[in-house]
Amino acid sequence: MAQYYKFISVLSLTLLTVSSSNFAQTAEPIDSYTSDEISYLASIFQIPSIVYSAEYDVDAYRVIYEMPYLDSVITVSGALFIPQGIDSLCSLPVMTYMHGTIFERTNAPSFLPIEGRLGFLMSSPGFIVLMPDYVGLGTSDLMHPYVQAKSEADAGIYLLQAAETLGAELGYSFNGEFFSSGYSQGGHASMAFSRELEANWADTYPLTASAPLSGPYDISGTQFIQTFENPSYSNPAYLAYNIIGWNSYYGNIYENLNEIFQEPYATELPGMFNGETSGLEINNYLPYLLGDLLQPGLVDAIIADPNHPFNLAAIDNDVYQWIPQSPMKIYYCTEDEQVFYDNAIIAEAWMTENGATNVTTSNGGPFNHSDCAGPAIIGGMLWMQGYHVECIPESVGEIDEMVWSINPNPAVNGISTLKGLPINTSWDLRDISGRLISRGTGTKIDFTGLPEGVYFVQTNGWGTKKVLFNFQ
Repeated sequence: MAQYYKFISVLSLTLLTVSSSNFAQTAEPIDSYTSDEISYLASIFQIPSIVYSAEYDVDAYRVIYEMPYLDSVITVSGALFIPQGIDSLCSLPVMTYMHGTIFERTNAPSFLPIEGRLGFLMSSPGFIVLMPDYVGLGTSDLMHPYVQAKSEADAGIYLLQAAETLGAELGYSFNGEFFSSGYSQGGHASMAFSRELEANWADTYPLTASAPLSGPYDISGTQFIQTFENPSYSNPAYLAYNIIGWNSYYGNIYENLNEIFQEPYATELPGMFNGETSGLEINNYLPYLLGDLLQPGLVDAIIADPNHPFNLAAIDNDVYQWIPQSPMKIYYCTEDEQVFYDNAIIAEAWMTENGATNVTTSNGGPFNHSDCAGPAIIGGMLWMQGYHVECIPESVGEIDEMVWSINPNPAVNGISTLKGLPINTSWDLRDISGRLISRGTGTKIDFTGLPEGVYFVQTNGWGTKKVLFNFQ
């Protein structure tokens, strides 16, 4: 992903706190971007203008809210992005985006790091965007229980509740469309959040569509086993994060860390997970070979004992064995050295074999974990937007002379029609990267033979519209 440079001109904000009297949550303004600034941000992330255009200015807030955790109620934080200037008669769809692995608390979304600023891009087309910081990150000073499914899902659910309550004071309401996505650890969190929504919150927050991206959905099988098939792993800090984080939640992974790691790592590692030390620093400290980090025979002992506390925790955090009722697309890249792509293949296969009818995967190509991120995040966002129904305010007195649409959209196995355009309209069909796929004249477009995905119909004189193509 292209490096992000902070804008020179940043709008100043009055430190105003908005609070609700009914629930324990507050919202503090942290930044605002105009649509022009968001367009510039899109160019920094190298998103083609044919694919994305900023529509609305966006205000960002840090939300402080409460959620249950273990046997208590704790205070956590998250980011809230609100598009500005939308007709007051229109309620808004909600996109919950789960962030990837971070080690430093101030790299959480509500502190607006690079990944957090994606919220401006996601919100500008007209979406409320929520980004939980998770337990132990952002303003929370607990140990982060890394890839712990229940805490990830709860961080999303209770941010959703907090945002709904704050809407009365911040001037928005939900329209009943709810989307879920996230990359890397966020892919795992998105899957856990989506599962929780459909299992226990479907009447309140019905999931419209979800796009988990490059996540470790099958920790007990795929992720754990493939991690130790080679003598080294690209990010050994993740392994320490996992062990120490899970122990803070379950309490039985180890009594003393030297049961897991050799010295001096067993003694030094806990102090490095203080929320202030970067993943790069921890990786640089750890040895290259896993055999020099882990106690001899540990991996074999875990594999041989189905009731080992680590195995039980891993199974508890597998997040793919459920049947989504709403559309889901699982993105992956085949050269991912951090989160192995078989996680996506196994998740889709299990869901489909057990009755899911609308779960698919999307192969992003032979990219590593970092290079896969940008295309997957943007691709997932655009794909989900295909399920959003645009609001047409009842107060509109006149409709433009030339209103047109693509029907059917999503397009399914064949031809779509450009409704409302002259029969001699010239058009270009482009993919998500802006590449020209085909060119023609008339009102019929044939998608036969094209891969699933988001496409754009660029007309001569009538503008551009997005079309989603699905197999059925």
